[in-house]
Amino acid sequence: MRLTIFHKLFISLILISMLMMVSMALLINNSFQNGFQSYLNQSEVERIENMAENISDYYSVEQGWRKLQQQPELWRQLLRNIGEHPRKPKELADMPARKSRSNYNRLEVRLNLLDANGKSLIGNRKNLKRLHDNVQITKVAITQDTQTIGWLSIIQRENIKGHLAERFLRQQLDNFYWIAAWAALFSFIVAALLVRHFLKPLKNLDNAAKSLSNGNFDYQIDVRGKDELAELSLAFNLLTTKLKTQKHVREQWLSDISHELRTPIAVLLSEIEAIEDGIRKPEPKYIRSLHDQVMTLTRLVDDLYALSLSDSGVLIDTSQKVDITNIINNIANQNEVRLADKKIAIQRLYDRNQCTLLHADAKSLAQLIGNLFENSYRYTNPVGQIHINLQQTHDSVLLTIEDSAPGVPDEALPKLFDRLYRVDKSRSRAYGGSGLGLSICENIVKMHNGHISAQHSALGGLKITISLPIKDN
Repeated sequence: MRLTIFHKLFISLILISMLMMVSMALLINNSFQNGFQSYLNQSEVERIENMAENISDYYSVEQGWRKLQQQPELWRQLLRNIGEHPRKPKELADMPARKSRSNYNRLEVRLNLLDANGKSLIGNRKNLKRLHDNVQITKVAITQDTQTIGWLSIIQRENIKGHLAERFLRQQLDNFYWIAAWAALFSFIVAALLVRHFLKPLKNLDNAAKSLSNGNFDYQIDVRGKDELAELSLAFNLLTTKLKTQKHVREQWLSDISHELRTPIAVLLSEIEAIEDGIRKPEPKYIRSLHDQVMTLTRLVDDLYALSLSDSGVLIDTSQKVDITNIINNIANQNEVRLADKKIAIQRLYDRNQCTLLHADAKSLAQLIGNLFENSYRYTNPVGQIHINLQQTHDSVLLTIEDSAPGVPDEALPKLFDRLYRVDKSRSRAYGGSGLGLSICENIVKMHNGHISAQHSALGGLKITISLPIKDN
């Protein structure tokens, strides 16, 4: 049989309640017996103390306690003075044996008068011995002129044994058992309601998970309270929202890739069909156009492959120290000729002979800086300029690359690192851009635990700022 969380919690609460009630019953029973018997014993001691104050009048130095011994009626009168109703010796002798227990419960049977040396003068001598562990002997001193002239000794039980006391105890325990039964029933109902209430958020989570597995990303849990289950529900709602966003991004991503691939393929197909149909001759200019479209596809596929590698981070190794100054110098030198052809001047605002070491992947950094140079080359107007600056602090390296006009609109700045995003798609396609370069740069920077951002440049174009930690995190 499968036990649900409801059953487990419910059974646990019931067992705990039953265990507590049984423990309470045992403790109350033991405490009540000892406490009630102690109360009875103390009550008897107080009565005997009153008797001890009056009995000294029957003592004389010459005769001792002989007056009380010779006149039993005086002893019985003292007992009557403390509320007892003593029986005559003849009546006690005629009592049936089956009532010996009730006789024992009478105070006069358990009471002895002792002289100053502890010798029994009146009462049963057996009362001076502990016959079993459940009895105790209590003595009250009889004094006269601050001198002890005798003792009143009484044998008492430590636990309840009296018929009246036991009947009272049974009555109280019966009442307790009824109360415990009603408490158990109440606990049963309250436990069921509480468990159902506490498990309601889990039930909502279960319904939400099933709805999410069926593709419903709009399902949101109604969150109430501020406990751990409420926090879990909030986290689930956030997860649902992020999954919905990722689903939308993935669909948009596939749509954009399809669109990017469709354009060069359509051009290739149309030009090839034109050559096949004889509309165009396979002249060099048409072959060059086909080659350009193939190169566009090649760059797009290469960028997609590079993006997938940067996403996974499989080629990122930050265990070695590299000189980022040397990497920047090499890439700047490699691009200097073609930038000069476009009349774009490079201005280096750093000391090219100063080493700047950090834990990084040299190949990935070269790709990062190369992409930024390529981006500036493609989207900077002729007769422009590029400024490169490199600064080092105690814990990071700050690299900035900024170019001249044209700039980008304010609303485009936050989207520049989105995949396949281009400010002007037709213009970007004309320059051979795939819209993946800055996305690859962002992935590489994140793999190095760094930060990359885009701002407007004072030169009129775009400024890319990169912060990389010196130590490998």
